[in-house]
Order: sequence, then structure tokens, then C-alpha cells
Amino acid sequence: MTIVVLATFTTGVFAYTSASQILNVFVTNFPKTHVGQDPASLVTLRCQGSAVVARQLFCTKSHSDGTLPENFTVPVGTVLVVTDVSWRIDRGREYAGNSTIFTIELRQDLSSHRSLVFISYQVADLDGVAFKDEHLTTGFVVSPGVTMMAPSDALAILYGYLVNTG
Repeated sequence: MTIVVLATFTTGVFAYTSASQILNVFVTNFPKTHVGQDPASLVTLRCQGSAVVARQLFCTKSHSDGTLPENFTVPVGTVLVVTDVSWRIDRGREYAGNSTIFTIELRQDLSSHRSLVFISYQVADLDGVAFKDEHLTTGFVVSPGVTMMAPSDALAILYGYLVNTG
């Protein structure tokens, strides 16, 4: 009896829904990229530590059409979700074989408090260069007005996407 009622209910619900409406629900709810985001929201940032401002990470946004990179800050009304980090630190041959730690911390501009959001270790090669590509399971979020901080001698490529918060 229960199966007959369930089958009747299910048939009745879909009897009035056209195939194109069902297809539209599936198409509009499927992710558009491998990270489930619209391609326009994807961001690739080339970031470098500053020799002038201690530990501050300055980033430029790379464009898919090859136009010149521009300085990047997280736009108001969005957050940046960082999903992948590629980093490199070159400390010279005398540093060969040493462990290298790369970190990213977030700091509110008017605060001295820093939040550690990323840490990675690698042994420097024979030339004293340490590098690593990391795919993050959940990523980390950067809000507008936040300063990213990393070792001053670091170069990093950050991959992620922008999400509207409003």
C-alpha cells in the first residue's frame, strides 16, 4: 500500500513538470568549473614579499586574456577564497639542505594581531631554493581590507575565486 501511494505521489509531482524545466534545474545547479564557480570569479595572483614593508605580501592579478597584471586588493562586498598555493624561496647555496618554512598570515590594517592561515615546509635544494605546490582541501578566506603577510624573500602564486558577500 505504501509503495503505491509513494509511486502515485511521485508520478503526480512530475506529471506537471516539463522535461525542459527539469533539465533547466539540473543545468543551472551544476558547477561551471572544477571548483564549482563561474569562470569570471576565478583569480590567479602573483604575490611577492616586500623588502620595504616587512612581511607584507604584494599581489597582482593575472588576466586570462594576457593584459598587463594589476595590483590586487579584495573588492568590497566580496571575499577571496584561496584554494591553491605555489611558493618559492631562494636563499642561496649556503642554505642548501635546510628546512624552509613558508607561511601566510592575515592582519587587519589597524591591528597588530595576525592570524596564521597557511603553513608549508620544504627542504631547500642544492642551490638553496625551496618550492612547493599545495592544493588545499578547504582553502582559506581573505576579506577586504586585510593584509596578507609572508616571508619577505618569498614568491607565491595564489589560486582561488571571489565570492559575493552581499
